[in-house]
Amino acid sequence: MASKKLITVFGATGAQGGAVVRALLQNQSFAVRAVTRNLDGNGARELKKLKAEVVKGDTDDKDGVKKVLSGAFGCFLVTNFLEHFDMNREIQQGKNVADACKAAGIKHLVFSGLDNTEGSGAAGPVHHFDGKAKIEDYIEQIGISYTSTRVSFYNENFLNFNPSTEDGRK
Repeated sequence: MASKKLITVFGATGAQGGAVVRALLQNQSFAVRAVTRNLDGNGARELKKLKAEVVKGDTDDKDGVKKVLSGAFGCFLVTNFLEHFDMNREIQQGKNVADACKAAGIKHLVFSGLDNTEGSGAAGPVHHFDGKAKIEDYIEQIGISYTSTRVSFYNENFLNFNPSTEDGRK
């Protein structure tokens, strides 16, 4: 059997990245390199049990990003504005990964993006959308083969941001 194509997944211990890792491993056509900043966390331990290659990485670290992409066929990237509430930092993190993907010869990047709201009539800037839109613009500008997903709201947000009582009622 030919060797499996390696996919590097950023945000691997989060909801989106974790779902991507599990789906790729279930498919059995791919090997997965799961990127996390905390190798000792519960999420990292769970992914190791599933037979993902779990590596330490941080999208703020340009050299580290290059290392975790080495030898990969493809990449999944999700950025997390809500971690630091800094759109410019999120954009730079996305650019770091995009540049490293281009340098590594990644064949395809899947980016979890959102639409640009600037000029849409939205009440004020929507930084967690607009930063991702700027990252996507950059990915396109540097000429990487990519797909952008658009998932603007998750049902689990009802639980995470709107906690209810133990029996599920308000």
